[in-house]
Amino acid sequence: MRKDDFKTFAQATSPRGSNKSSSYVKALDWLQLMLNEHPFGFSRITDIWSENSIELIQELYAAANEQKHLGDASLWNIEGIPQSYLQNGYCTAALRAYQQFLLENNYEQQLLNIFDSFSGEEESLPKELEQDFSYPEFMLDCATKAEGKEVIREVKVRSNQNVFRKMILSIYQGSCCITGLDVAEVNRASHIIPWSEDKRQRLDPRNGLCLSATYDAAFDRHLISFDEDYRLLISKEIKDHYTSSAVKTYFRNQEGKRIELPKRFAPGLENLSQHRLKGDF
Repeated sequence: MRKDDFKTFAQATSPRGSNKSSSYVKALDWLQLMLNEHPFGFSRITDIWSENSIELIQELYAAANEQKHLGDASLWNIEGIPQSYLQNGYCTAALRAYQQFLLENNYEQQLLNIFDSFSGEEESLPKELEQDFSYPEFMLDCATKAEGKEVIREVKVRSNQNVFRKMILSIYQGSCCITGLDVAEVNRASHIIPWSEDKRQRLDPRNGLCLSATYDAAFDRHLISFDEDYRLLISKEIKDHYTSSAVKTYFRNQEGKRIELPKRFAPGLENLSQHRLKGDF
């Protein structure tokens, strides 16, 4: 599970078309075999995919970097293990990415634990959901102060978006609130008030809807919305310009349908009102 999660993370943070995620996973698998042969003081790491200590991974990063520069003299030159993974820097790059993954994963889990354990009034979400993101200095390498601040900002945005998605999928039980489609891979956590417009509502589940990809795109472009009774509205643009059978199936036939509401944190009616004002309904 951890390996799969890391691969997904590496895919999301790598350039499109890059094969880094698979290379990083393989590099860490090879590194574990190197450690099995020559632990270098890391004997406690019997399964790198179960390790949670960012500091220990940092120590392992330093050791791998040292062995990389030893070239053919490295004790990690082990028969059967392609040395390109170590000597070409794939192991060190994979360890840095794994640190990043652990850091973000731990932060996200803290927020989700706070949310899951919250039993108070829906109008008063715990302030802890707005906690600062702590980023270790040793992970910024040689970045300037400005670059470092940008890295931290990007990480916090990505993590908070991940947390919001998991919160929304959880309260809607992973199902699109219009169709009931429960394929998590194609469902989206849609912000009612966009992420960029209201900092206070970025992690507020009342500012979210679980929508499958087609409806998420239509909602984002104000082609659909919902009235004060949570019934689906279709914009005049769709009604006046699109007549195909697919449009009829996906939109016209769904008009007026009331969405499935979560047991807690129903979408805020004021937010939906603001959303409707941006479309032609």
